[in-house]
Amino acid sequence: MLHSEARAKSERSIHTIMDNTRVIDVIEPRSLFPDTLEVRSMLSRTHKESQHFIVTLVSDLLRAKDTEVVKPLAELAIRDNKVRFTVKPKKQYPNLRVNEEILRMIEDSIAHFMKDKFSTKVSVSTEMNQGGLKEWHLL
Repeated sequence: MLHSEARAKSERSIHTIMDNTRVIDVIEPRSLFPDTLEVRSMLSRTHKESQHFIVTLVSDLLRAKDTEVVKPLAELAIRDNKVRFTVKPKKQYPNLRVNEEILRMIEDSIAHFMKDKFSTKVSVSTEMNQGGLKEWHLL
């Protein structure tokens, strides 16, 4: 997708990504997904209750050096000790196939960060149960 098309959806400046976040994990699901993902935490969020995460595609970061715009794959936050998507991949990249396993890898990465940095266990979603609701478990 072109960056001019990305402006209509959630976006971040390359400066925000490079100067105000840090990479907490790199996910290379080569057999499941065509790009490397970087899970980033916002540097300005220092309290465990206010953590915010941005997931970027490495290829988008490389393109953004020319266009100044990064379209995150997803954004997540911690709410009620649960990892929650605030910007979903399906909204950002509707034509990109993002399966549940990749979403789980992102959530697990954040859960490990929360455990290591804040000694806090957070819940991550599991598969939908028969009633169509997400189930949560502690990691």
